[in-house]
Amino acid sequence: MRKTLTILLLTLCSTILLGQEKNKQIGITYGAEKEILPKVGDTIKEYHPNNIVKFVKFRNLNEFTIQEFKENGSMYKSTIFPIHNLKNKTLTKYHSNGNIILIANYNMGIVHGYFQKFYTNGKPMQIGIYKRMKKIGEWKFFDETGDLIKKELYKNGKLIE
Repeated sequence: MRKTLTILLLTLCSTILLGQEKNKQIGITYGAEKEILPKVGDTIKEYHPNNIVKFVKFRNLNEFTIQEFKENGSMYKSTIFPIHNLKNKTLTKYHSNGNIILIANYNMGIVHGYFQKFYTNGKPMQIGIYKRMKKIGEWKFFDETGDLIKKELYKNGKLIE
């Protein structure tokens, strides 16, 4: 009886799983690979309900750029994707005063490469490099006036000096 019930349950589960759409795949977007890219030299714009620009998308031969704007018209984010690999990007975010908050490079959704964070006044806060979300090499830290306050040395994400 128990063996029959197990076989029946397995058959039912198999039927349900095999009966689902075979071509249905779960997709994860790491970059701009699912974006509609304009032709070289063209621009695509989307608008907020108040008719202020929300997105501006444009490209040249080497890069695809998306600029995002708040409802008041101030830019808060710019993302640049290299055409040869749309899973990489350089992200720049902005404070409400227009100064840069952050510049970071990503590879397949993971921080990888140059990284710089800024104070509201535009002065650098920290500068360094990530390798697959782990700090590597020399990192510099600054106070709000832009004076260097410390350096740290990282290897494979671990502070060594």
